[in-house]
Amino acid sequence: MGAKFLLDYKKAKELLPKRPFDANKGTFGRVLIVAGSTKMVGCCELAVKGALRCGAGLVTLAFPDCLYMPLATRLTENTFLPLPSKNGKLSAECLPLLFKEIKKSDVVVFGCGLGKNSEIREIAKEIILSCEKPLILDADGLNVIADDTEVLKHSKAKILITPHPGEMSRLIKKDVEIIQNNREKIVTDFAKTYNVNVLLKGHNTLICKADASIVCVNETGNTGLSKGGSGDLLSGMIAGLVPSLNGNLYQAACLGAYIHGLAAELVSKRLSEFSTLPSDCAEEIGCVIKFITESE
Repeated sequence: MGAKFLLDYKKAKELLPKRPFDANKGTFGRVLIVAGSTKMVGCCELAVKGALRCGAGLVTLAFPDCLYMPLATRLTENTFLPLPSKNGKLSAECLPLLFKEIKKSDVVVFGCGLGKNSEIREIAKEIILSCEKPLILDADGLNVIADDTEVLKHSKAKILITPHPGEMSRLIKKDVEIIQNNREKIVTDFAKTYNVNVLLKGHNTLICKADASIVCVNETGNTGLSKGGSGDLLSGMIAGLVPSLNGNLYQAACLGAYIHGLAAELVSKRLSEFSTLPSDCAEEIGCVIKFITESE
């Protein structure tokens, strides 16, 4: 196993990107988030807000066109890319439009709430094989490749995967209990085998660099994050940091996890861990970044 370090506010401050006084929206990069299905609309909003709150200059949401009206009434600061859909999920017909947008982007998030079927699987594999931009795979982006993880070995992109223990269980075909009892070995073995950065969610989230040389332990967070949507917010946050960190997925994942967990802690002080929502955490991101920036 590689070296291990604990992330604290001092290291977070070192990682936090500086914002040049003469910057413009292009300076802070273009984030593309591919997300959503009729059963999972809210994940789109959480991922978009996470990216914007973490400093992205431009965020484009690519989603099944059948979701246009509910999303257009809830989101105002991003651009929209409605894509061909079938039965409430993305259709493989979307690929030409999607790759046209990927070429203009600095980082791509794929998977939040997309659902699982043969066409989502086809889209996922095509993106993994052909995308050349930093790629964050979450949720159904992982679930649909669980039976063919070898595809990761043939990617042209730098990749970060962000599984919770259940998703990791599907990827490596081992029980969740085994994963939870061997978290560090699981992430380093997977990173080494597939040359991808790995963020394994849960108590003391672990982030392993793609070459398995170092594992970051993040201790921020609490049970308030144990709600659907928390992972969607985190994926967006990490993506929002990537362009300002020169495409470094590992650093963005470490910093994003720290901010995400600390936001939950601050919300829970006001509302309790019982009542903390991912949307509450999204609104607290700015306060956390301000705290990190101003800390001594």
